[in-house]
This record gives sequence, C-alpha cells and structure tokens, in this order.
Amino acid sequence: MHIRLFHKTNSRSQRILWLLEELKLDYELVFCDNNPSDQSLDQIRHPHRLAKFPTVQICENEGSDVITLAETAAIADYLSYLFNELGIAKLSHQEIQHFYYWKNFAEATLMPDLALKQIFAAIVARTPWAIRFVSQCLKLGFDHGYLNHTLNQHLQMMDQHLKHHRYVAGQQFTIADLLLWFPLLACTQSNPAFESLAHIQRYLLQIQSRPAFQRALEKGQWSASTFQSYWSKAW
Repeated sequence: MHIRLFHKTNSRSQRILWLLEELKLDYELVFCDNNPSDQSLDQIRHPHRLAKFPTVQICENEGSDVITLAETAAIADYLSYLFNELGIAKLSHQEIQHFYYWKNFAEATLMPDLALKQIFAAIVARTPWAIRFVSQCLKLGFDHGYLNHTLNQHLQMMDQHLKHHRYVAGQQFTIADLLLWFPLLACTQSNPAFESLAHIQRYLLQIQSRPAFQRALEKGQWSASTFQSYWSKAW
C-alpha cells in the first residue's frame, strides 16, 4: 500500500500525519507550503479539485486505482476502518456513544465556531485603516454577543466531561481525541482564560506525550510559537 499525504505546516492536516504515525504506516509526505526549503506550490499538482489540506492518495495494491480523499474527519474514519484501529472496535456501548458525539463535535461545532473568530480577525486586518473601526465594531459585537460565550460553554462542557474520562470516549485513545486536539489547542493557547481548565490541560498533556504525536510534530515541521501567534490574533 502506498499513501501520500498533502500537508501544510501548522494546519489541520497535522492530525492526519499524527494518525499515520499512530497506525505505524509508511507514507510519502508532500509539503504544500511556499517554503524555500520545500516544494513550491507552483510545482505541486494537487490531486483534489478544491485543493484541500489534508488530502491523501491511497493505492492499496500495485496496478489498482488510486483513492483520493479529503476532509480530515473522512480520512480519519477511512483509515481507522481500513486498519481496524483507533475506532469503536474495543469500546463499550456507552463509550461508543461518547466516541460518535465528540468525534463529530470536533469538526461540526468546535472548529466552525473557532474558525469564525479567525475569519472576523482577518476581515479586520484587511479592512482599510480609515474605515477599520467598522469591521472592529462588527467583530466586537459578534464576539461578545455570541462567539466568546459559546466557545466558553464548549470548553467548560469538555472540561467537565474529562473530569471523569481519561480520553473523550473513555479509557481508549481514539480518532475522536485526535480530531479534537487541533481546535482544543487553538482555544487554550490563544485565550489565557482557558488555562484554568485543569482537566483539559491534563488531557492535552496526556495525548501530546504519545510517541506518535511527537514523531508527527517533527516530521510535519510544527511550530508551536507560529501556531499560538496565529490563533491569538483571533481574540
């Protein structure tokens, strides 16, 4: 089997790189950053028509068709199914319920609300200086009227859940934990108010101490300072 991952540093595709390391798979890593030390985007023919990151190409056998798959959750689900790992196989009935809830919560609830913070921050930054106060007022109103309260609710709920669970599904590490890591880290590193959530902090330290996670950081050229700087601007 040959797997190729199209990856951007410090992006959500880091989670799929981590998953490949957890599954101990051989893969080809294609960097898609405008970085002089790597390939230029102009030299890369992206296999997905929307140029999504992450995207994987999978060729199961020599001569077989190449599968092209985008969307982080879809890739995680497919690889988990393909190798029967980090999914529901070893979970109890109650843990399966937690698994499906938190796996979908990561991409359907937490990440979209967090992305809105970044979108409004980008709008402010790109508004001409003379009228920037208009977009700043819009961002301030949306933050205080909806986003700040909602994100705080999300994290308080997660912190209470993790008070009684080692991982989000229960006792087993699953792709639900892997998917939650990116938006959860973005929240906790960009807003000092979330540093007091002890159960989330314990949980992040626990999943980030996994050997596969550490290998993925190095291979993916992850920069903690760049990540924190990027997301802190959203607040």
